[in-house]
Amino acid sequence: MWLIVALIGYALSAVVNIFDKYVLEKTIGRPVVFVFFSTIFALLFFIAVPWVGGLNTNSDYLVALFCGAFFIFGLWSIYVGIQKSEISHLGPLIGAVVPIFTFFWSKIFFAEQFSKVQIAAIILLVAGSLVIAFQRGEKDLRAGLSWGVLGAFFWSIFAASAKYLYDNNDFTSGFIWSQGAVGVVSACLLFLPAVRKSLSRSETTSASFINQSPKKIIFVFFDKLLGLLSLALVQYAVALGSVTIVYALAGFQYALLVLFVAILSGYKSKFYKEKYVRGELIQEALAILLIGFGLALLV
Repeated sequence: MWLIVALIGYALSAVVNIFDKYVLEKTIGRPVVFVFFSTIFALLFFIAVPWVGGLNTNSDYLVALFCGAFFIFGLWSIYVGIQKSEISHLGPLIGAVVPIFTFFWSKIFFAEQFSKVQIAAIILLVAGSLVIAFQRGEKDLRAGLSWGVLGAFFWSIFAASAKYLYDNNDFTSGFIWSQGAVGVVSACLLFLPAVRKSLSRSETTSASFINQSPKKIIFVFFDKLLGLLSLALVQYAVALGSVTIVYALAGFQYALLVLFVAILSGYKSKFYKEKYVRGELIQEALAILLIGFGLALLV
């Protein structure tokens, strides 16, 4: 069951990746502002606390706060990287690096054991993501490389912390408190001038979210709702299965992302377009094959 849940979550996340790139380029120019509006409504999760109750120990609340902080740090770093590079290249890099970090966290903190078949599947899924990431493209991946790796490191800490909460509490309580903590850390971003300016009608730059057209604002909220759904599905899969394997399955997300970007570039180029160079399609086909074999081993 966890495999199906994870694949559905990653399919939705592939769509969200494209929407995020569009919003960063066309609507909200500053990554920190986009992070704020992407996460501040997570405070609403606390409404559910009377029904789900608290966490089991005081230390669990500290872990939840860790989840919130490193989720925000990871998202911020990744959005900076996305702005500097092509999402169809940087995204797979992040998807490949996160499970490498989580593999070590799972060994250290959860004593997870993997069969030879599972290790082979993880290697194939990560290799497929890396093949996509290091293709030549219109933008140089190196521009966003360090930000992508930094974001992947932060997100791996978020992933390990969330897994700890799910193992020591029921999934609903762990998810509600960890995401509520995301909202708390997001609210702290109000101390940054760029975020405060985005809430001012007197701000005339593209960083002002309030001055965007209703159509663009609705699009951003739809993007974030879709992102929340994909996150919930992936986190539920983490609660049911191995955090390393679930995050290695991000290769499936980026295989879909490659297909979606190719379709949009050919038929909806006004919405989103990437240019392809010689040999790039062959690399993408190889990556999809590697990811397909990895999935086949897990099934």
